[in-house]
Amino acid sequence: MTSTRSPLRIGNVSASRADRATATAEFLTAATLDVLALDMLSDEAMLELAGQRATGGPGYEAAALVQIGECLERLGAGGVRIVTNAGALDPEGLASALRELARESGVELAVASVDSGDVTDRAVDLGLGQVDVATVRHGAFGISRALAAGAVVVVTGRVSREALVAGAAAAHHGWTPSALDSLAGSVAVGHVLSGGPGATGVVDSTTDVTRTTDPVTGGYPIAEIADDGCAVVTRHPSAFGSVTVGTVTDQLLDGVAGARYAAPDVVLRLDSLRLAQEGTDRVRINGARGEPAPPVVAVVAMTRGTGGDRRPVRVARPLAQGETGHSVVMPDGARVTVPVPVETAPIGPGELPTPWSPGAVPGGEPVVAVLGSVASVRRGVVGRGVNIAVWTWDDSAFAWLAGELTVERIRELIPGLDGMDIRRYLLPNLRAVNLVARPPRGEVLRPGLGADLTAARLEIPGELLEVGP
Repeated sequence: MTSTRSPLRIGNVSASRADRATATAEFLTAATLDVLALDMLSDEAMLELAGQRATGGPGYEAAALVQIGECLERLGAGGVRIVTNAGALDPEGLASALRELARESGVELAVASVDSGDVTDRAVDLGLGQVDVATVRHGAFGISRALAAGAVVVVTGRVSREALVAGAAAAHHGWTPSALDSLAGSVAVGHVLSGGPGATGVVDSTTDVTRTTDPVTGGYPIAEIADDGCAVVTRHPSAFGSVTVGTVTDQLLDGVAGARYAAPDVVLRLDSLRLAQEGTDRVRINGARGEPAPPVVAVVAMTRGTGGDRRPVRVARPLAQGETGHSVVMPDGARVTVPVPVETAPIGPGELPTPWSPGAVPGGEPVVAVLGSVASVRRGVVGRGVNIAVWTWDDSAFAWLAGELTVERIRELIPGLDGMDIRRYLLPNLRAVNLVARPPRGEVLRPGLGADLTAARLEIPGELLEVGP
């Protein structure tokens, strides 16, 4: 792919073994795309595939063979390209299987693979302890290099959540690692699209579900990414749901801490983003500012649970960029090392770089009502903790929210925060108060923490209730 001023049109869909074989092909038939991000992994799926590999099975998601196999005639010159994380612990194995499948169908398919980042055998040395699987979350430029070299399908492992989208955008527009603002914009878009049907409001954001029962009608999003990183988020034409400033805000707040969000290739300044409704099911994201890549990337480990509920345990640790060992096998079989970022910088503080002054708080006689009548809540994973973001739709409502939801008040409203480290961050541009809670080291986070916050009853200014939804 060469540099171009035409926007990249990229869709995101999640498919599984339970879906009909033609689901992804149907998704492509009904939409005009340059690239499809086929997201088939979760932390729990990595744990399952590790067990599958341990018993002699493939370390990749075999359902990708079924889904991509039905799309072969739509791929290649003049058609769509696919980037998928279905390679899991064996991207080269899935890439080889895809080539063989295509040859059996009379198609020469240019497939590249990004290494899995599997560091399970180093987990103890990396401070993760005895785990079942551990992987480095690689970034965008392995994907970008593969697409630029002519790959029609790029297979990765469990890359960072925004990498499938950011890598495709970098290849399409010819961005280098120094294009920080453009990269930051694509990270924001990738963060939204990775939430799948949450970006269209089809699934309940408090459940952290990223797929629905149908990949075509289930509400999956599409984005149009310009060469400056600005983008419009919309939806698949056959999908249920709506794309609004609210649904996009909700996705942006998933798994973030403060004003800075660190991806492997760039640090996105969340406080720089501006959202605007451009029309029905079209929300523009612009204004993204990027800062140099962080000196570390995330290593995430999963362990099968023990005891009564057998709930899997997730552990995350930082790893220096220079120790990630990132490489790509190109369509011609050449293995190419992906350089680490030339310039890195420590991640800045989560607080806003410039002070924020609240506007006027609505008046009127206070009315006891549930928080959900004036605000929404988004929860996500942040390292070994959780973020609980409360956001609203109106500047005056945010002014009240920022004054009401102090750390002390949050401790009163959410049972189970005793002994936890609580940090509060304001994001006025997203009209959000973001709380990040981390348990003491060695303790496991209680499931569902903050899930009932919208039902909390507070005294809310009467005027504010008059402008709520």
